[in-house]
Amino acid sequence: MSTSPAAGRVAIQSCDRFVGRTMNWMYDHFRHMVRYRPVVLARLLENRNEFPEVEARRWGGESLPRRVWRKASRGRVFPPDLLGLRKEVPAVLHSHFGWVATGDHELRRALDVPWVVGMYGADAWELPRDARWRPRLERIFRDADLVLPLGPVMAEQLHQIGCSRDKLLVHNLGVDVQALAFTERERAPEAPLRLLFAGTFREKKGVEYLVEAVHLLRSRGLPVHLDLVGDVAGKRGDSATKSEILARIARWDLEPHVTRHPFLPFDRLVDLARRCHVLVAPSVTAASGDREGTPFIIQQMMATGMPVVATRHADVPCAFGALSDRLVPERDAKALADALQPYFEDEEALSREGRRFRAHAEQNLDIRVACDALADVYDAVIAG
Repeated sequence: MSTSPAAGRVAIQSCDRFVGRTMNWMYDHFRHMVRYRPVVLARLLENRNEFPEVEARRWGGESLPRRVWRKASRGRVFPPDLLGLRKEVPAVLHSHFGWVATGDHELRRALDVPWVVGMYGADAWELPRDARWRPRLERIFRDADLVLPLGPVMAEQLHQIGCSRDKLLVHNLGVDVQALAFTERERAPEAPLRLLFAGTFREKKGVEYLVEAVHLLRSRGLPVHLDLVGDVAGKRGDSATKSEILARIARWDLEPHVTRHPFLPFDRLVDLARRCHVLVAPSVTAASGDREGTPFIIQQMMATGMPVVATRHADVPCAFGALSDRLVPERDAKALADALQPYFEDEEALSREGRRFRAHAEQNLDIRVACDALADVYDAVIAG
């Protein structure tokens, strides 16, 4: 059954890639939007056959007429593009990620609509350390009507770097719990505990500490297997992080106990997750200052009934809510191993914890509640 958004006022959604392999959460939120019809403007369109339900247009292409126009007009929106958007009679512009928003000032001016900016991670934590980016972020904070961090920790960070508190509103992401059927995790007594990691090989993901935790568990005589989903994504430092991950796997002779997977389509990732027992999200604060927002994979796997072990990092506690006592310190492989050990010792732990996480997702992380709240945000900025 289609879940395409109902007709309503148009909310322009500006992003860099639609739909990137690790960005399916954005697609889910657009297709569950209420009272507003999303029209996506993306610098790059990807995987559209997999994610067909939301209208998306490539924006800001480098055709010769556009280049000539931008140079002659000092960056103004190309008239045919603007004419097409004005026919939609947009009510609001929502820019996703700070680096996207830096290029949307002229679009906002041309459309003359309220402007909402969503911040998600590196744009709040890493970019402000770069002197070239600080004035760009300050301009966003000045011109935007509202800035949406993912949690209170990020909100405080944005305030510290110049965003007034009256423009900050925490907006939590949700997950399509109804589309993710519950799967009870069970493990035969002698079978390995299958751990899942899914994400970019990037310092803030902390994968090296998970690999070390696998080594520690095996040194305790416990059978464990890691399914490692992901790879580099072209950002500076990713290749060095990948090299360190692979070096640790080799150092402790873990090759037979680690299965590597490339980035997977979401349905295949969920199929794999149903065959695994525990998701591990060992996020850390990178040397560059980069941090997570609230890694969406955590919420998705919770919804399937999968126990999650994660670190006390940035706004991750918001995703855990009342279950945040299960979080462990950053960069502590022993703490990760200790948090996983009960799943070997208590044969009921997987199913018991899985049910708790599923109930938490149903009660606190429903995407329909999140999308209704976002529609309220749009209503408020439009009303002024």
